[in-house]
Amino acid sequence: SITKRKRRFHPAKQPATMSGIKISKKAFGVFEEMKKKRTHMFLIMAIENNKVEIVDGKSGAKGEKPTYEAFVKALCVAGSPQWGIVNYEAKKEDGSVLEKLVMVSWCPDDSKVRAKMIFGSTTNALKSKLGIDKNGQASSPSDVEEAVLRKLIGL
Repeated sequence: SITKRKRRFHPAKQPATMSGIKISKKAFGVFEEMKKKRTHMFLIMAIENNKVEIVDGKSGAKGEKPTYEAFVKALCVAGSPQWGIVNYEAKKEDGSVLEKLVMVSWCPDDSKVRAKMIFGSTTNALKSKLGIDKNGQASSPSDVEEAVLRKLIGL
């Protein structure tokens, strides 16, 4: 008879996420540049070749003079789960400027089930790896409206 071996949990041998997907070094480097030097207003990341890669870094570059509407257009691609990281700037009621990095997890309803599962199991690990404290979930363009984002960050 054939006996099955039980797998034992060993924390040192576990991948970066439960799905085994890691962020690429290039994507992490561009994100760090965005975070420290404010080179981009937004980045769009997705899972490609079993790694989290930047799929749209050009349209969010500061030289392109990006808008929030451009961020929504770049993020909201039908059938394609992806993350948008936006460096959101807004004036508070007291006149001071609030600047926050916010991650929006875009997972439309028409995405394939397998893609949704891998995306979902990678989201929290990506958020903690990047050090982002504000995260919004979106499955339709109305979930990504600027008013929803302002409410998320407390404005």
